[in-house]
Amino acid sequence: MNYAKKILKRLLYIVTSWGILWGTWSCKDEIASEDINKIVFPDSNVSFSNHVEPLFLNACAIPGGCHAGDNPAGGVSFETWSDAREIVGIIYPGDPENSRLIWAIEGRNPGVPRMPLDRPALNANQIKGLRTWIKEGAQNN
Repeated sequence: MNYAKKILKRLLYIVTSWGILWGTWSCKDEIASEDINKIVFPDSNVSFSNHVEPLFLNACAIPGGCHAGDNPAGGVSFETWSDAREIVGIIYPGDPENSRLIWAIEGRNPGVPRMPLDRPALNANQIKGLRTWIKEGAQNN
């Protein structure tokens, strides 16, 4: 049974990675509605509505962009909290090291380019803030 779980987990990883890679080719090149560097995260008590959602909406789920709309890149949408949590493995509450969102924004996802694609990388505060939000349980707060 352990072997079957490993195979299933690996298959899910491969399918998701290929989906993200394929989906990145369909991204549109629209400019975010605000300067994402103005989005600053606190060291703790990260709020989805005050910190994470504005970052997602201005860096990932830009209208007509990659992770929004009817056909989001890789099947991953960041338009709402429930969209972001819908696909298992993108965000593992309490475990940023195993969350593919962190892998993608840090450029550590094998075979997938660093996200956001063709845009400036998120700054150190934003990456740390997303890690903190996930570590704190990735709550809809």
